[in-house]
Amino acid sequence: MNASTPIDLQQYTTWNEVLGRTVFSSVFLLYISLAISISEASFALIVSIWLTRYQRSLSRTGPTIHERIRQRHEAYTGLMEWKLPFLIEILPIVALLALVLFALFIRYAMSFLSQ
Repeated sequence: MNASTPIDLQQYTTWNEVLGRTVFSSVFLLYISLAISISEASFALIVSIWLTRYQRSLSRTGPTIHERIRQRHEAYTGLMEWKLPFLIEILPIVALLALVLFALFIRYAMSFLSQ
C-alpha cells in the first residue's frame, strides 16, 4: 500500500457481530478473572491477619487462666462460625478458577488476533 492508495473506511466502521461477541467475551473473561484474583488475594490477606491476631491472643497473659481460656474459646467460636477452615481450603480452588478464566481469555484473544 502506497500513499496514493485510498483507505476503505467501510471495513473499519461496519460492525461484525461475531467479532464483537468474541471481543466482548474475551474482555469479560479477563475482568472476571482479575476480579476473582484480587478478591482471593484480599481474602487471603485478611485471613492471614486474623490468624496472626488469633495466635497473639493465645500467647498473651491474661489476669487469670480462666480469663485466657474464655478469650481463646470466644476466638475459636468465631473462627468456627465464620467457617474459616473451609474458606481457607477453597482458596486454591478459587485461584485455579481465576487461572482457567484467564486461559480462556488468552484463547479468545488469540482467536481474535488470528482472524
